[in-house]
Amino acid sequence: MMKKKVLIIDDDLNICREIKYSMQNETTDVYYALSAQEGFEQFAKHHFCLVIMDVSLSETDVFQLLKAMREVKPIPILVLSASAKSEEKISALHAGANVYLEKPYELEECLAHAQSLMRLYSELKPSESRHYTLVFGMDMMIDLARHQATLKGKPLDLTRKEFDLLFCLASHAGQVLSREQLYNQVWNNDSDFNVDDSVRNHIKRLRKKLTPSGREYIKNVWGGGRLLFLPGRYR
Repeated sequence: MMKKKVLIIDDDLNICREIKYSMQNETTDVYYALSAQEGFEQFAKHHFCLVIMDVSLSETDVFQLLKAMREVKPIPILVLSASAKSEEKISALHAGANVYLEKPYELEECLAHAQSLMRLYSELKPSESRHYTLVFGMDMMIDLARHQATLKGKPLDLTRKEFDLLFCLASHAGQVLSREQLYNQVWNNDSDFNVDDSVRNHIKRLRKKLTPSGREYIKNVWGGGRLLFLPGRYR
């Protein structure tokens, strides 16, 4: 039987270890990250059935992080917070948290909430095939299922071909692709179009729409119209 995986995101190592060693057993593996950046990268790359995170992480807007996580995967999120303010609790729940637990808390209560959320997730577990999202930090997310791409949290207004081209490039991040390769995958060898002109014009429009990020995602590689997609990283 495949083990369940739990992710803890908290900059307090003692809390991470306390929860980890209380939940780790023969059916559950528990991982932890001490920063939002590391936590989001682990969340995007691996399949977890629960996230336990502190909303007091100082390096980022945690509510933005919650929304980004909720956009990527429908995984239960248990939030820990030292704040008893109702506004923060409401904001966290609206942003994507399922349970809000105030610090200091009883470890048994935290574990009970965790087990409840994991049980609910297992019972309502979505089909894996429904989710195919490319995530590059919190800068860019490309959701194939919904045919939607977001840049720094804002939806990109892309045509069908522009989206397909972006998805193709991002799916081969770090690999050099020729215009002909892109054309064959995105246009399916449609003979009504000129290879170089079609790809060049769409790349030009796509670059323009990615300009607000302040980062050059699509780079020209010397030697005959070859392109390279370099993903941004969460900062």
